[in-house]
Amino acid sequence: MRLGYKHEKDRIDANRYWNNTISPLLNNGSLENAVNGIYAYPNRVGLYPGMTCQFFCTFCGRNYNAKYKADDINKSFEVFKQVIDQDPKQGEFWRDRFRISGGLEPLTNPHIGKIISYGNSQGFKMQMYTNAYALSKNFLEKQQGLFDLEVMRVSLYGHDPESYYRVTKNKKGYDIVVKNLKEFCIQVPKVNSQIKLGVNWIILPGHSDDLKSVFEMVKEINSVSDFKISFITLREDFSQSNNYISDLEREKLHKIFLEIEKDTDIHIDYGYALHSVRYGKPTGPIKMATHEQMDKHGWPQIATSIDSLGNLYVYHETGFLDRPGSERYIIGNIKNSSITDVVKKHLIGPGIKALPFEVGFMDAFDHTITLLIYEAKQYKNKGLDWKLELEKKWKSPTQI
Repeated sequence: MRLGYKHEKDRIDANRYWNNTISPLLNNGSLENAVNGIYAYPNRVGLYPGMTCQFFCTFCGRNYNAKYKADDINKSFEVFKQVIDQDPKQGEFWRDRFRISGGLEPLTNPHIGKIISYGNSQGFKMQMYTNAYALSKNFLEKQQGLFDLEVMRVSLYGHDPESYYRVTKNKKGYDIVVKNLKEFCIQVPKVNSQIKLGVNWIILPGHSDDLKSVFEMVKEINSVSDFKISFITLREDFSQSNNYISDLEREKLHKIFLEIEKDTDIHIDYGYALHSVRYGKPTGPIKMATHEQMDKHGWPQIATSIDSLGNLYVYHETGFLDRPGSERYIIGNIKNSSITDVVKKHLIGPGIKALPFEVGFMDAFDHTITLLIYEAKQYKNKGLDWKLELEKKWKSPTQI
């Protein structure tokens, strides 16, 4: 599905793409550098410190048999410290550079608290995505650096023991995650942390009603302390299954959203695809790129990811240890180099010709940026002002 809109209702979605993604990247110059193939330090760098994961989700791209060597685990802190130390700290938003995620589960790295604290000490607003399975009271006592996070977002994989097990194949998943989140909410005020805590929920086709149970789950967690989960990000299922939420179910979701909002005070982030549903103007499923539209150099000027071995990846979903095919998207290693040197060398190299199945290496953000750059280059090749053309197409006057 291409970027753009065919109907007036699509202008609502387009406006959010412009304000939340395109405009910021144009303003900081990273999108222009990516379109023109000019070097710039990545606007965003994903830190992937995870060593393994406690869950076995069927949609996950990880290699269940892959294992890091003990020596690599011991040296992982130095890898991320080097990245933080070498950061140029340039641009208006350099403090928001890093997102700790994966890949694999970040809390499985024994140095995770140290990584967070060090980044924080250097002026960065550290954010982390986690499944919270290891977030026990004992773990928090050993990893006090977690309280130095600016934001922690927890991915939820169910709303009761059965649904958690169905997704993660971990029978204890639900009980442990709920217990850990309650304990975390109790501990935060004790250490006077300024952290913001949120959760993420993916709406699967045919499971709209589950959302009500998710908010009941959040309400239960929030009942234990004055510190609470303050936001939830709702996303549409983003897989390559071509199994989308129907228009009929989107109408149902609209009513569910309105019903839930009456009974909660936490902030709800609907993202791109679900924002229009919230306002009763559904615009269809998330827009995805094809492998023919994937740029041979990607767009490391905008975002890249680095794992505990020091490998730098083009796309977010390639950063799994020994994931079949992902090694093609390792553009270099920073241990005896730097992100700057690796990206510069990559941009003057031959690049990577994408294969059809490799669209699975991109997340929703990757697809959006890939399509934007593809479209911008199409305009540029026609001799048009691609910035102006993107603005005409995406800076819709329609506001909600």
